[in-house]
This record gives sequence, structure tokens and C-alpha cells, in this order.
Amino acid sequence: MSSSTLLPSLQVLLVLLVVVACVTWLLWRAFIKVYSKAQVALAETLAQPPAPRLEHLPVALPALLREADLETVTLAADSPAAGKLIRELELRTRTGASIVGIERGGTNLINPGPDEELQPGNQILLLGTPAQLASAKVALSRPA
Repeated sequence: MSSSTLLPSLQVLLVLLVVVACVTWLLWRAFIKVYSKAQVALAETLAQPPAPRLEHLPVALPALLREADLETVTLAADSPAAGKLIRELELRTRTGASIVGIERGGTNLINPGPDEELQPGNQILLLGTPAQLASAKVALSRPA
């Protein structure tokens, strides 16, 4: 029997169980204290209001961002941008707008790199002035 060499004998197992039971009994109050402190910390954390989002803060924006807007565009299946890398689109050069985020299948990609491939159904977050955003939306929806 190979199990006899792997498992401890019944006597050793019983001794180990008794030791674990004694340690648990001796440290029971310490376990309760740790558990109650964790409960209080969790309750305090959940009772706090959520952190304010950036758009709700009355913070003075730098002059460069005062005219900038964010807009989300859904990439259609027949879009000329579908299946292309961000660098291939040259969107910033052509329109002035920048792709600053992509939502794909519930996953958010913030500040995507130039080698990120755009796929149909992606939610694309664009940054630019209203005129730049309008130009970018046209570029993403019609063939170049």
C-alpha cells in the first residue's frame, strides 16, 4: 500500500487534531477580536461616500483643456477604421482629435498605444475641441 507511506499514522493524526483544537481554543478570543475589527473596518469603509469623480470637482482646468471635450463613438462594423491600428488611422494628424480610451467587451483600455487595433463594436473615447471631434466622427464613419 502506497498510501501508508504518504499519510501519517492514525495516532499522529489524532495528536495533530488535538494540538489544532488546543491552539484554536487558546486563541479563540484573539480570533474574535480580529474578526470584529475587520467587521468594523469593512462597515466604515462601506459607509463612506464614494470619492468624487473628476468631472464633478470644481477644479480650474489648465488653459489647454478648457476648450477640450470628451465624446464616445461606437465603431460600426462597416467603419473604415475597423481592423486598423490607431497609428494607421493618423486621426490626430488628420483631425486633431485623440483616442484616449477604448471599451471593448466590458474591458476599459485607458490611453491606448498606437499599435492597438480597433474592432467593430468598440466604444472609442475621443478628446478634442468640438470641431476636432466632429471631424474625427466623420473620419471614423466614412471611407477616407
